[in-house]
Amino acid sequence: AIYNARELIDTNHLDKTAICFTEPEKVDIMNHMHLIVKPILDGGTDVVVPKRCDELFKETYPTEQYHSENFANLHFNSLAQQFEGFQTENARKIDWLFGPFAFRTSLADAWLNYKGNSWDAQMIPYVRAVRHESRRITSVTINFRHPKQMKKQEEGDISFSKKRLHQLNIL
Repeated sequence: AIYNARELIDTNHLDKTAICFTEPEKVDIMNHMHLIVKPILDGGTDVVVPKRCDELFKETYPTEQYHSENFANLHFNSLAQQFEGFQTENARKIDWLFGPFAFRTSLADAWLNYKGNSWDAQMIPYVRAVRHESRRITSVTINFRHPKQMKKQEEGDISFSKKRLHQLNIL
């Protein structure tokens, strides 16, 4: 998808455009895309990782997922503070496990050349861009609402609870 998106953009505009990534179940993300890409299009950053509004995150996600992803975000943000580029106010609030992100189109090769096939294929390229290429990363808080049917399906279900524990152990 990133390859195809980049191919649609005139090569003279790679630094003036953004590519956005999200999963199909995050249907509400399109209502917030303008907020996510704005810092890139304004020239203020190279990568944007949106952060879920905590109140809506807690209200619309399964309880187990809310707690496990909050813990993982706290852990990753603590680790990231060791490195230059992750020490700005907005970079200290990255919602690592949310999923959606946007980046300056000129950075597409960072994702295309990475061989991971899970969460790492999203995160490792932007961590490398910040740490090794001095790219700027920021976060913007959005009022994202997770689909009600997903909370209903997953909350209190032992198989999904085990999935959250497994994710934490992998991370």
